[in-house]
Order: sequence, then structure tokens, then C-alpha cells
Amino acid sequence: MNSLYHHSFKDMMNDVVAAGSCCECGSCVLVCPHNVIEYIDSKPKQTAKESAAFDYCGISEGVGCDVCASVCPRLWPREPHLKGVTFGTDSAYEGIFGVYRHIFVARTRQEDVLERAQDGGIVTALLAWARETGRIDGAVVSAVGEGDDPCFPTPKVATTVEQIKASAASWYTYCPNPLALEQVREQDLKSVAFVGVPCQITPLRKMEYVDPSILLAAKKKPQIVSRQRGFLKGYQERIAFNIGLFCTEVFRPALMTERIEQQMGIPLTEVSKFNVKGEVLIYKKSGGIETIPLEEAMHEYQRPECRHCGDFSAEMADIACGGVGTDRATIVVLRTQKAVDIWREFEASGRVDVWPIEQNKKAWNILQRLARRQRDRIPPGAPRSGTAPDLGQYSPKAEADQALAMIAQTAKPAADTAACLDAAYLDTPRAVEVVGYVAGIPIPGEPAEPGEGEKRKLPPPPKPEQGGASPCWKPE
Repeated sequence: MNSLYHHSFKDMMNDVVAAGSCCECGSCVLVCPHNVIEYIDSKPKQTAKESAAFDYCGISEGVGCDVCASVCPRLWPREPHLKGVTFGTDSAYEGIFGVYRHIFVARTRQEDVLERAQDGGIVTALLAWARETGRIDGAVVSAVGEGDDPCFPTPKVATTVEQIKASAASWYTYCPNPLALEQVREQDLKSVAFVGVPCQITPLRKMEYVDPSILLAAKKKPQIVSRQRGFLKGYQERIAFNIGLFCTEVFRPALMTERIEQQMGIPLTEVSKFNVKGEVLIYKKSGGIETIPLEEAMHEYQRPECRHCGDFSAEMADIACGGVGTDRATIVVLRTQKAVDIWREFEASGRVDVWPIEQNKKAWNILQRLARRQRDRIPPGAPRSGTAPDLGQYSPKAEADQALAMIAQTAKPAADTAACLDAAYLDTPRAVEVVGYVAGIPIPGEPAEPGEGEKRKLPPPPKPEQGGASPCWKPE
């Protein structure tokens, strides 16, 4: 089907992997229902047929599948095109950093968490509270554990509070967290939190909202549709909520092995944690902090794949967190009503201090600049890449209408089509039109584009009563 509404395995392997924009999230490997691809050297690789071309999938070109391409975060729809289905008309505010209901600054009161944490310890403290209270039975995180090389985390499923606390801090090397969802399924965990960078949150939203009508095909039987539907939707259905981490880029392993260990003479076993605050901060277990100029780190060690990402602030997340412009505190962005409900309970537990964003204007301004810079840096590409101008919002109904029209042109009996539809949708509602965002509408309240030689004006932080404070905020 030659349409943006149906990407093929061949499209993904050519327009993403071969083109150099693959973010290495592993989501395509996770959801492959037929073991066609594996995660090798941090990329999906076709291993089902050694003699076949790298972009050949016999299932895709035979009975039909393409679940992998449907969740790829580097194919349309991308973050700007998913706002309609993710937030609909049930949104409150929007900034250059995405849709939000509340934005504020917070810090955990738990000293054992704060000591290890990246900034304000909010992600770890929130996950620990959610596990203690039974809201979740585990969390997908990245952590350096037993058997891992120092400073190189791997995807983990933390099922205890102790494991969650041990996962605190970031290491700034890429960790394909979606792959841990296979462990979630193996352990049959029903309700987990997922923590990841923006390019790992977006495929979760695609798993959630891509219409299962993509599974319809003339030759396909209901049992095959059912299997493929389980991989397309099954992992995401185990996620209670997701937390996205602000991210400009992560670094190639050479930053650790060459720059820090070899040139600076710091054994990686002696590094306790990292942070980035205008420069790369290297915390040593023996005490003291070493630094690397951020410009040097970005120029010499940035992953080239990160340059294809325009989402700094995890715009598709339920909750987005980051420490830009703060001092041992975290910017918290609550984007969905689910996030608001969770936060109300968490804050009521008494484990966190909060401040309105207007009391942290430096953090607000840096967030604005970084989010805009990242949106503007993506190289323009073909429509399938989702980076061409004027691509519209994703519509499940349009996708379903197109799939049904395609099937109607075949000799597939109506009863078989109905059985396949039942297998694709199960007990979920059929696609309806989403009334929400329209592509190209300016962000409300955004200052006009600056003239030549003028400095861009930044919008002021929202007042507490305009979403600029915790949902628990009350006027004094």
C-alpha cells in the first residue's frame, strides 16, 4: 500500500536504518511477531534468511505484517503528528516544549534518593512510591547492574523498591529500554511504569494509537491477525504510565572509554555518576568532580543518530522530567490527566517539595531555548521520515477507512474480513475521527518570529493558576 498510513519493513530498513536516522530504541525488534529481525550492534538486522537482502521480510511481502515499521519513531507519524490522538481536545496548555497541564519544579525529601539522584530525585522517588503503594508491580529503567560494564547501563525491570532506588542517575550512553518489555511479558507483570528518553516514549504511543486495521490483508487468516495484534498492542497494554526524560543527545561509548578513562586517567569503576550542566560533570566515588567542556563532548562524541530527533522534552510522555537550569531539583511537566491524578496522590504522601515554575525563570528560559533548538535541528527529509513540511495529524479513522477500502477491492469474503477485524480490535472500540490538533496552527502565546538582527523573545512563565504550579497548589 503506497501510503503514509502503511509503512513496510522495506521502508523502515531503507528510510531509517540505511539512512542513518535509526535511534536504536529496539522497538521494532520487540514487536516483530515472526522473529525476522534481531538487535545486533544496536540496530535491527534481518536474520530470518541469511541469503536475502537486508530489507527483505518474507512475511511483509507475503501474507503481510509490518508491525515493526508501524511503531518506528523515525517514520511518520512523529511527535508533532501524534498530538491529536494522544491529547485530543482534553488538553490544557501548549508551549514550545509540548502540551501540558502543569509545569513546576520539585525535589524529593528522601535523602537516600537525593544522594544518588541526577537532579531532584523525582523520577526515582515517584517510582518507589508507586511500587510501595501497589500502583505498579515493576518499572522499566536503565541501570548499571551486576554483569554490566562500568558506566554502561542495560535495560532492567525493577520489581522492588531497592532495585528502583539503585537505578537512580543517568549515564548518558544509549540504553534500549523498550527491549526490557520482553522481560515484563515473561514475568507476566500487569502494570509497570516505563522510563525512557523521548525516542523511546514515542514508539509506546504508536503502539497505543496506531489503528490495528493495518493488520488487514487479503491472504491473512484471523489467527495470524490475532498474533500480530498481540505484538502491536500487548506490550503497551502492560504500561500503567510512562515518564519521559529531557534529552538533547547521548554520547558514543568513546566518551567513556577514550576521553575519560584513557585521556583523563579516571577508571570507569571509580565514576559514581554523571550530569550535564553547561559542561559534562564526572562525579568520582573518592570525591571530587572532573569536567569536560560540553561543546567538546557534543562535537566529538555525540551520537549522529541523535541529530534526527526534534523532541527535547518527551512531548508524548504522561510525565516529563529534566534538570535543566535547576539546582538539585527537577522540572516536572504533567501532560495527561492520568499524570495529574498520579501526582496528586504522590504529593499528598509528603515525600516531595514543589515550587511554581515562575520562581525558576532561569529553568523556564533554558527549557524554551533547548526545546526550540532541537525542533529546528532536524534535517528535512521525505514524507515517510515525518520531517517534510505540512504533514498532517495522524487519524486512526483515515487509516481504517483506507485499509477497509483496500480489502474491499480483493476477493476476500465479507465474513473473513469481519473475523479478521474482530481479531484485530478485540474488545477495543473501532476507529473514530479525532477532533483535536490541526497541523500548522501556531502555539498559543508564542512571540512572533524575530526580525533580522533581533533576539528572540521568550514567553513568560505561566502563573500558578495557568498551569505553572503543581495540581495541588492553592492560592495563599
